Amino acid sequence: METTYKILIPTDFSSVATTAINHGKKMATIMNGQIIVLHVVEKEAQVQDTLSKLKPIVEAIRETGVKAEAKVAVGDFIKQIPIVAESMDVQLIIMGTHGRRGIQHLVGSYAMKVITGSEIPFIVVQDKRVPEKYSNIVFPIDLSAETKLKLEMTAAMAKRLESTVHIYAEKENDPFTKKQIDANIAYAKRFFAQQKVACEVAISEEEGNFSKQCIHYAVTVDADLIAIINLNYRVLNPMFKQNEEELITNEAQIPVLTVNPTKDFTEKNPMYNYRTL
Repeated sequence: METTYKILIPTDFSSVATTAINHGKKMATIMNGQIIVLHVVEKEAQVQDTLSKLKPIVEAIRETGVKAEAKVAVGDFIKQIPIVAESMDVQLIIMGTHGRRGIQHLVGSYAMKVITGSEIPFIVVQDKRVPEKYSNIVFPIDLSAETKLKLEMTAAMAKRLESTVHIYAEKENDPFTKKQIDANIAYAKRFFAQQKVACEVAISEEEGNFSKQCIHYAVTVDADLIAIINLNYRVLNPMFKQNEEELITNEAQIPVLTVNPTKDFTEKNPMYNYRTL
């Protein structure tokens, strides 16, 4: 029996949450999946009223031919989203962020806290029109050991979405490091070729903030997704300070596919730095 592809979409009833739902409808149609619309409340007494608010949202999704259901959880939204996702056997979470505006919403570090609390992949979206197709996925590549973990998820997503993957690497002048980067690019190209996923390779033309360069490159190729690995579990070591927040709140409002390292990987390699794939 085939497992239903379940997509969880947390909502705060804002316009960006509606955008997340629109992405979810498109993804669910492609994946022949089901949407679960979630709202988290503070008190049990709020559950019934919230279900009433979710009902027209769910009905509107169903009218498009996509299976959908409502879910209300009680507690802290940062903790409840991954708990609900795991309990309902969700394969993907699509979450809206208001960029760097309005700290009362899922922005910046708040969004990263939600993402870091789950092993399930996220797509984080802003209030930008949903594309007709997810034609281009930018795949930043570096020397972090975890980079290999997002290859499989990105390839699976690209295959279903019929996307081209754009491998993007940072300019590197050190010959030894450049050799390692080149090896990683070659590995990634072989992997995508084996999965029959079209891919292209580009190298940044200048040194500097790689996150900003990724966003700029993503704009030039009209990217519909940027695929990143979430390294926030490394917080004990300041040298591992990452730029995930800058990417998920990018001003171009390009959705970001965020893959989390598995518990098995993080327990075995809690402070793993760099390696060749």
